[in-house]
Amino acid sequence: MASALDGIKVLDLSNYIAGPYAAMLLGDQGAEIIKLERPGGDPYRTAPGFAVWNRGKRSITADLTKKDGQQVARELAARADILLHSFRPGVPERLGVGYEALKELNPRLIYISITGWGEKGPFRDKPGYEPLIAAFGGAYIVQGSAENPTYTVLPYPSYFTALLVPYYAVTALLVRKITGRGQKIEMPLLNGILEAASNSIVDFPGVLRVPRSPLGTLPVYRLFKTADDWLFLGIGNVTFWARFALLLGHEEWLTDPRFEGAPWAVAPEHRQVLVDMVSHVLAAKSRDEWIALFRENDIPASPVLTVEEFLGDPQVLANKMVVELDDPVLGKTRQMGIGVTMPLTPGRIKGPAPTAGQHTDEVLGALGYSVNGIAQLKANGTV
Repeated sequence: MASALDGIKVLDLSNYIAGPYAAMLLGDQGAEIIKLERPGGDPYRTAPGFAVWNRGKRSITADLTKKDGQQVARELAARADILLHSFRPGVPERLGVGYEALKELNPRLIYISITGWGEKGPFRDKPGYEPLIAAFGGAYIVQGSAENPTYTVLPYPSYFTALLVPYYAVTALLVRKITGRGQKIEMPLLNGILEAASNSIVDFPGVLRVPRSPLGTLPVYRLFKTADDWLFLGIGNVTFWARFALLLGHEEWLTDPRFEGAPWAVAPEHRQVLVDMVSHVLAAKSRDEWIALFRENDIPASPVLTVEEFLGDPQVLANKMVVELDDPVLGKTRQMGIGVTMPLTPGRIKGPAPTAGQHTDEVLGALGYSVNGIAQLKANGTV
């Protein structure tokens, strides 16, 4: 059977992470993705992740500040099923690619607007950089605490937003199948981070808010340093707690009144005492020695892996989550595979990320532009 989204055409006007990543997910399931970039390319081309977020796409360059460039974008939108952009509110209209204008050309178009803050409200026109959204959305408080917020390098707002976009895009395709009409989807990064933190960003009388440390929340559910490296210990219930204490030869921990309620409900004033005791024991062996012992005894623990270790791990390879692609700029690259298994429509990675404008002639030719017409657009700097 063909890939799930074979025949679906996507016009990707987005830059940076969320939009390109969302379009890539659609492409991995069979959609044809045309990435329209400004001359010179997506400003995030220097990021290592660019090779992943834009794999399998065709690239065309067009200057949307020029009328001829806007015309190219409109012609592509007229033939597209889905359009994604990551412009600030108001910018698409100035560039001739606003929803109302494109809806007249293509009433079936599913138009996805990925902004930082949203298209309404007092922050609509403000810069929507990743850490600003994460800080504002409570992510750093959730990761740390109100007293000690923790900055995280991973761009959670973009990643979670990117993962949500294909869900809503396919939902809109189903609606279009019934109604024959497209629609505009607004997906701000702020909304994405709030959805991701739904377990913590909730308020009701008596809600438990546990102070956190950078290493983890609870005495035996956190990061620990071994003799040579780090591991995460995940003792999450009484059975594991008992098994862990007995394995380490410290059955007295199970009857110590200071640790009553372990592993989750140790009184705050005794948590650090238990952390120090466990840390002292774990410092006696190497990470790999402890991991082998814990796995043998069914105690939840994981090594803290480097990227190189992770990419070569047998579990990751068994999940087929590492693929090799020959990138035209970077050479042979290892990157993530397709993260979902669907036997009937497994999807496929069509190829590496394109160079900027690599397919300009091919795409314009398919729109009906002549060789001379394309040459003229190149001469005046439009493409």
